[in-house]
Parts: sequence; structure tokens; C-alpha cells
Amino acid sequence: MQVGGSGVLKKLGKSSILVTDIANQFWCERQMEFNYLYGKKYTKYMAQGKQLHEALQDEVYVPLTIEPVTYMDVMYKTAYENYRSLLSLKEKGICRELRVYGSLNGYRLSGQIDEMKVVGGKAKVIERKTTDASRKLTEVYTRPHVMQVRLYRKMLGDIRAKKYTHDNFVNIYGLKKDGLSETFRRELHAMGIKDELANPYSMSELMFNALYSIPDLSDRLEVAYVDRFSGKQISSMEIDYNEEKMSVDIAYALKFWNGERESAPVVESEKWKCNFCKFFGKECKVWWTG
Repeated sequence: MQVGGSGVLKKLGKSSILVTDIANQFWCERQMEFNYLYGKKYTKYMAQGKQLHEALQDEVYVPLTIEPVTYMDVMYKTAYENYRSLLSLKEKGICRELRVYGSLNGYRLSGQIDEMKVVGGKAKVIERKTTDASRKLTEVYTRPHVMQVRLYRKMLGDIRAKKYTHDNFVNIYGLKKDGLSETFRRELHAMGIKDELANPYSMSELMFNALYSIPDLSDRLEVAYVDRFSGKQISSMEIDYNEEKMSVDIAYALKFWNGERESAPVVESEKWKCNFCKFFGKECKVWWTG
């Protein structure tokens, strides 16, 4: 399986595409690009969202607290936490903060699913977004969220159908049966993890076997909106998995990553978004008249 490596990725200092990158293309593609070129500002709202996700994760399983040192430590930690989350799906019917990997026309793709829940015997993908209680959920506002949750559903479907396998994952990410730092390995042994599972290759294989065996995937998806201040859910939106529509959107998005076109700014009818963008009137002057 080829790993995407276009000039656009190199220009943005990236080796892969995130699901949120593609989702953000459907809010403002130019803003998504400039976040990589000029630096993304970490806001208090992003910090609030991170705290919410961590709290929800802790309700399902305890993350691995060992601090990774090497690349292989990081990959092991991710595979271990994914496996624990998938065990929760099997035993409790719910999992959260599941890192998922895939390929999109040869590009390396990854993202983190907020939640999966077994409903009517099928695994339903749920995305959670923090927002203001007064926010109107217009089609323009929810468009990126719809794209994001559909893409997660596609990636899971590719794994279950073994279009994207453990072998693909190992080859693309260069996983081995060694490479853990001594400190990390000692901590794993102290936790009671057996030698045969104390390596990135074996733990990721366990993770993929769990992914292969998740229940049938629901074609009903959900985006839940949570008040950024109280943490309480204020509304939700049910979405049908529309693979045909998603394929059209992906083809459009990939033209940017392939270098076939420049990043697109918002359309004129949505230029109100520019008032909330840190690049407006500085690096980006698309609708700047001053």
C-alpha cells in the first residue's frame, strides 16, 4: 500500500492526513491550510473540549499512564489503549477515544473516534462537539461534523472488510518487535503484561483482531453537541451513512492534497466566518476590504 507523500503534505510539514483536516476543509479549506503554515492557536475552548474528552474516556477505561520516550513507545501506548477501549465495547457495549487508521487513495489517514455504542446489535459511531448553547445548528455549521463522522464510519468499514489490515498498518508505520525504551518496558512488566505482548507489533496485532471482530456497523451515525461550559449534552443530530455523497466530497478534498488546485476560501455567502478567523486581513485577504 502506497503512502501518500505529495508536495502539499511536505509544504504543510505533514506525513499524513488527519480526518479532522478533511472535515475542516468543509468549513474553510484556506484556514485549515494556514493553521499548518502559520501555526494553530490553542484556545481555551479547545482546552475545555480536551478536558471533556478525557473525562468521558475515564468513564470507560483507565488510559496507560506510562510516559512514552521512543516512537515505538508511543505506538505501543496507542495500540494498548485502543485494545482496552475495544474490550469495553465488547463487554459494556461502549468505547471512547478510539484511534483509527486507514488509507485514502494512497494517503496515510488517521483520526480519533469519540465514541462507539452498540445499539440494536450494531456499532454506532458518535462524534461529540462542544458548542455554545445558543448556537443554531445550521447546515453550514454542521457540514464538517457530518463529513468527519462519515469518514470514521468508512475507515472502520475498511478495517472490518480487511481492505486495511494489520499488515498494512505495520508496513506503513514501521512497527517492530523491539524498539521500546527500557523504562517503558520495565513499567509494562510491572503491570503484569507478558513478554509476548510487550512489543508494538504484538499489541497492534491484538488491537486489529479486536477491530476485525467489532459488531456490524450501523448506517445511522450521530453528532452530539455538548455545552462547552456545563459539559451537558444540549442536542444531537442523526445522520445516514451516505457513501455516494461522501465519495464525491472526498474526491473534491483530495484535489487539494494532490496539488490539483489551491486551497479554497469560503464562498462569499459564508464570508461571515472570516470575522472569527485569526488569519483574516493578515495572511488571508480574500474578503478584506480595509
